[in-house]
Amino acid sequence: MHLVVVTPHGSKVDAQTTMVTAPGSVGELGILPGHRPLITSLAIGILSWIEGGKTHYLATNEGYLEVHEDHVAVVTETAEAPDDIDADRARVGLEAAEALVKSINPESDPIAWQQANDKRRRAQNRIAALKHATPAALRQAKAAH
Repeated sequence: MHLVVVTPHGSKVDAQTTMVTAPGSVGELGILPGHRPLITSLAIGILSWIEGGKTHYLATNEGYLEVHEDHVAVVTETAEAPDDIDADRARVGLEAAEALVKSINPESDPIAWQQANDKRRRAQNRIAALKHATPAALRQAKAAH
């Protein structure tokens, strides 16, 4: 299968793969060669694919996935490889998002509260993606701080 992942900032993945796992809006999706045509929305989560026997990961934001004739296209707001995520910055972002959620009354401002919760979920996803970072990238990030 051919996988492409694109964001408003450009292409993130262009690969031949044997399997794609995506965070669907109603649950995780597994895509194998020969999958029926599909268009679905994606939730914030971890997108993974197998290329050359190795599993790769991206922390993705909401978006869409289309499967058509062994071609999988993912369009998402953001897609970050675990090795590209600054762990300290991600932790600070999560703390700030959690403080923001706590500061908003959901009954008096439900839209702002929902936006703050979305920000928190994106921050949590970036932290979750770090478990897939390579040891070398984690050591390099630690040495930089």
